[in-house]
Amino acid sequence: MNMLYTHKPNYYFFAHKFVLFLEDYLKSHSTEQQRTSFNLQTIYDLFGHDRASSTTNLEGILNIADEYVLDTDEGQQALIRAYHVHLDNHVLTLEFNPKAVACLKGGQTIVSPQAA
Repeated sequence: MNMLYTHKPNYYFFAHKFVLFLEDYLKSHSTEQQRTSFNLQTIYDLFGHDRASSTTNLEGILNIADEYVLDTDEGQQALIRAYHVHLDNHVLTLEFNPKAVACLKGGQTIVSPQAA
């Protein structure tokens, strides 16, 4: 039996879009505690109301997004240190690497991971 898929997620596209969103967010907000949370509705809106990418495929997208790095004085460090999706509360919690955030605010550009 051959199934026809009507939706093929582009994990790398959504990961890149998410990191660009985080870049803008971090540059415009002070994040002294290096942790922030987003309602999953925000992610759903960011991904153009693509329900699969903001729910089922979100873990895979975040796995790619946490591979984006910045060059720091200690070498390349990931922007996202940790993340957790709280499905019961519909919240995504992110923990950022403080050195990477400081470099980002200092004008460094984010280095994208190599796509397979």
